[in-house]
Amino acid sequence: MSSKHSTVKVKDPTTGKEVSLAPIKVWTLAPKRGKGVKIGLFKSPETGKYFRAKVE
Repeated sequence: MSSKHSTVKVKDPTTGKEVSLAPIKVWTLAPKRGKGVKIGLFKSPETGKYFRAKVE
């Protein structure tokens, strides 16, 4: 499975370790006014569970 997104260092909440992963999907969460944040969907390599984390 190839991903168009580059790898990002994120903290895996299921194991507590910091890992370098490529996000499966990226989207923006933004209020009506102001700057939003990018959120990415990741899959834990050890447990296989999905989690979301902020992408810079």
